Amino acid sequence: MDRKRIRDEVIEILCNKLHNLPPPSDEEEFDYDHQALVPDITKDPLDVAEVAMDLEDAFGVNFEESLPGDPSMETIGKVVDFLDQRINGRAKVAAGKKTDA
Repeated sequence: MDRKRIRDEVIEILCNKLHNLPPPSDEEEFDYDHQALVPDITKDPLDVAEVAMDLEDAFGVNFEESLPGDPSMETIGKVVDFLDQRINGRAKVAAGKKTDA
């Protein structure tokens, strides 16, 4: 899955769950990548937990050590980077195992 598709799906999930985040529009450019989740979009820890569960379900990954909004994933861009690395890193490992067998 390419990074753009991951980014688009993350933004869609966040916009559906967090109503302070504007939905993508052709008319205005919003800097999603540098948008801080906490406290700019939400201050509610329950919102963050729900978003994390939705992202885990959508992408088949787990947020083991930190959640979206934590210092290591404070922006939407960093959440996308985390998911991209997990999804595409796992695909590379799986592909490498197939060629070794």
